[in-house]
Amino acid sequence: MRRLLIKNVGPIRDVDLELKRFNILIGPQSSGKSTIAKILSTCSWIEKETATTQNVHAIPDGESFTALVESFHKMAGYFNDGSEVLYDTDYVCLHYLNGALDVVLKEDNVYKRKKVCYIPAERNMVTLPELQGYEFKATNLRSFLFDWFAAREFFGPDNKTNILDLGVKYFFDGKEPVEKDRLEHSNGESYGISLPNASSGLQSVVPLVIMLQYYLGQYYNDYGAKLSFVDGEKKHRLQLALMGKYVTSRIPEDAGVDKKTLVQNFLREVYDGNEEYSSWLKEFESAYKSLTIPQYTDLIIEEPEQNLFPATQKVLVEKLVGACCDSEHEHGFTLTTHSPYILASLNNLIYAYQVGQKHKGQVIGILPEKYWIDPESISALMVKDGVVENIVDADLMHIMAEKIDSVSTCINEEFDSLMDIDMYGTDR
Repeated sequence: MRRLLIKNVGPIRDVDLELKRFNILIGPQSSGKSTIAKILSTCSWIEKETATTQNVHAIPDGESFTALVESFHKMAGYFNDGSEVLYDTDYVCLHYLNGALDVVLKEDNVYKRKKVCYIPAERNMVTLPELQGYEFKATNLRSFLFDWFAAREFFGPDNKTNILDLGVKYFFDGKEPVEKDRLEHSNGESYGISLPNASSGLQSVVPLVIMLQYYLGQYYNDYGAKLSFVDGEKKHRLQLALMGKYVTSRIPEDAGVDKKTLVQNFLREVYDGNEEYSSWLKEFESAYKSLTIPQYTDLIIEEPEQNLFPATQKVLVEKLVGACCDSEHEHGFTLTTHSPYILASLNNLIYAYQVGQKHKGQVIGILPEKYWIDPESISALMVKDGVVENIVDADLMHIMAEKIDSVSTCINEEFDSLMDIDMYGTDR
């Protein structure tokens, strides 16, 4: 369960969302889609920070909360005296109201650590040569770039990867002095260019595809090998907090015995076969693993269709959904989009799931099962005039794609009027 409520923040007047595994936000430009996505990103990070430090004051107060949102996502001026944000999950409840922040860590459930990846519309900035050596402020763009730098190194000259069905392969060549991101024809012979010299479509889709492939896959093999000293310190503090929660707080007090001796005596009891103490240790180990090792990735992607031909948008949607569903990890995503082709492609995957319940073999021949979307796992909302409208048909459970393509009706009506004049003249 995840609920996000936002009131009076930027263009958003009153929004109350039940977030699912897959979430789609559509609407006119400047309607507030990105505002919702950015606040969701911040709240998800605070949830992780609170749970993995066992500290409800990880963000100490309301002023720190708004400063974090405004600086990290470049949203200065969005908050006012009437602003409210509520983020309620199985693990935390975060409530910002009247300038104050209240965070509650729920004790009944152990948080499942996740990797939050924010992939902005400005992702083609990775092609700028002046990025190298540039000092970025702590913003979502810097976070994205650091994630990109980590992801691209996996795809070296010996591990080139295809970019959808576009007939090109990407690889990172660390030996190149400046333009290290390289593309070549899939046959490896026709041409080889740098990413900055590629088309705008490739400059947009390559970072997106590389991030998908890495953070929905290889990242889980690499995690732990690149922990910093700060990460190590945080883990040590977490161990102490969890040991107190699951072990020392349960052991009967013994006057004059310090905590270190208490833990040593506890471990001795476990070694000697004390079943109750052994169960406490298993709880500690399970919680520590859940809080320190990522269990899944939560992607927040702005305008995945950017600069892409409709047919490529369809392939991209299938790539994204397939990478999320064909995994031992329960990955999810939130998309902001203006594209009817993105919505129509998602609808096909929903329909494949529905028809596949009765005719699995036949449907697999058209769309493999890894692409199917359970309609219960997806939400689609139109953001307009500061509020949201559910655009999932209650009966069919399909996204109402016409909500994003209503302009086609106007265009067709205008064309028909012009054709009438052309064929019959103005006196008709």
